[in-house]
Amino acid sequence: MSGRSGSRLSGIKARVVTGIALGAMLGGGAFVTASGAARASDSRPQAAQDQAQPAATVSASNSASASAAPVPSAAASSAKPTSKAAAKATTAKSVSAPPRTSTGQSVTLAASQQPSQVGALFAGSIADGHHCTASVVDSSAGDIIVTAAHCLSSGTSTHTFVPGYRDGTAPYGVWQISQVLEDDAWTSSQDPDHDVAFAVVEPLNGQSLESVVGSYQLDTSGVTDTQVQITGYPSATDEPISCTGSSGSFSSSQLTVYCTGYAGGTSGSGWIEDYDPTDGSGTLVGVIGGYQTGGNTEDVSYAARFGDGVQALFNQAEAAG
Repeated sequence: MSGRSGSRLSGIKARVVTGIALGAMLGGGAFVTASGAARASDSRPQAAQDQAQPAATVSASNSASASAAPVPSAAASSAKPTSKAAAKATTAKSVSAPPRTSTGQSVTLAASQQPSQVGALFAGSIADGHHCTASVVDSSAGDIIVTAAHCLSSGTSTHTFVPGYRDGTAPYGVWQISQVLEDDAWTSSQDPDHDVAFAVVEPLNGQSLESVVGSYQLDTSGVTDTQVQITGYPSATDEPISCTGSSGSFSSSQLTVYCTGYAGGTSGSGWIEDYDPTDGSGTLVGVIGGYQTGGNTEDVSYAARFGDGVQALFNQAEAAG
């Protein structure tokens, strides 16, 4: 694979989204230069689709139902909670849940099936177009998301995260990213084994992100062969797709999974183990990225294995929150 952010440069992953049936979709992200500057949004094959409004949608029948999540106001505010305790989320809250699919076959989600813990990344405002996907992980302050390192640049950021994004709307608000943390091995040389980034988001209306949308638990024990649920945002559409896949080892440090239609924009999509379709809960064991920044075809994706390095990076994000 050669990348799955909103656009693709040579050396990164590119993708062409066909926009039919179970459409093409690979990971999303911004390629980071040795100096840490972003060179491209999602590098999966979609250069022509970079930050374009969806010209086609991925169609697939979706018969399973899911409980609908409450839809808070999208009004913005940057007031910080008075303490980390005030920002802590109830991670067991029930949220909308994508249905399990036929193994390896993605479907386009209905609005009632979108997980609120998953959202799209934007370079600025919603009008700028989304280029990657990110997920909320449980943290002490409830303010951390995880994505692929090639989706963001280390340090301060002007990017925004929109959980539950759909058709140009932000049902849970637009959340400002304040800081991005990546491993030095990625920043200096784009080591695919470190294509993981955590980002801290600012509170909104005095609330933490996690308290509003819930979160996934983080597992850095190095999970390999397991069933995962993957939800992501192809940059050519404004509706997310989801797929149930069987992950396995691609190498000692990389995972792989077959799931159709993961094109540019899906980089950073979380791999959720122990997924419960009744309440949307689960454990995050990887993100689309790594080898070829996620893959150079829309049906096979990769992820760097979560181990001690990812745990250390998360701890840094906790300290920065």
